[in-house]
Amino acid sequence: MKILLVVEKPDIRDLLIIHLKPRGFEFICYANPIKAMDNIEEVMPDIVMFSAEDFPRHWKPFLNLLREVKRKEDCIFILLVGPVFPFEEAAKASYLKVNGILSEDLSDQNQLKQVEGLLTRYKLLKDRRTNDRYIPGGYAELEFLFTHPETRKLITGSISDISTGGASFNPDNPHLTENLKIGSVIPLCTVRIEDNVLSLVCSVIRNHQLLSLKFTDLHQDTLEVIREYIQKSMDRQKNKSAEQDASGQAG
Repeated sequence: MKILLVVEKPDIRDLLIIHLKPRGFEFICYANPIKAMDNIEEVMPDIVMFSAEDFPRHWKPFLNLLREVKRKEDCIFILLVGPVFPFEEAAKASYLKVNGILSEDLSDQNQLKQVEGLLTRYKLLKDRRTNDRYIPGGYAELEFLFTHPETRKLITGSISDISTGGASFNPDNPHLTENLKIGSVIPLCTVRIEDNVLSLVCSVIRNHQLLSLKFTDLHQDTLEVIREYIQKSMDRQKNKSAEQDASGQAG
């Protein structure tokens, strides 16, 4: 599946790639909307993510051109918008057959979930894990490392999301894990969740620099620690969002 990403801000580009590339998506990125328009027929994307915040005057002609070569059902167009997106623009987006409008503030895990939800709705993303997933914040609340089953080297990195069924792991040195094949079993994994240090066995379900890992044969105690951590973290995030909403309304 090809995603044509038209965005100027490198942090948004990188967040989307980090989050979706492990799920099997190929990214073609442009910071110039004119060049992206010139190459639509060559790229023939399955999904377009276009920043209306970065390019407010270009998304409508781009979408008109896209719909000449691909129907709404054949190419999903997602508009990424800033904190202020006028109602009139939203109405035009609906008329021009935009599939979804999402906030470009992808530092919020709920926005990343909305991206996934939209892709799942259009059957472009299979939701492999039915468990609740949590995307950790920027502070060191999780640590994960394992011993490479073949080279015996210690692999360190960070977790980009976790559920009771598995995790997405971003290795510090991807070249050390590039030979891990789908189905490979990693018997020596360690995760620190707050004050708990847990031993895990994982199997590789995807390897595109970021590793998608499935937990296997979890002990019940380990499962409960992970489940409690996810629930507490999600509750904390909801409370934070509610406080921000209340603060905004008060202002």
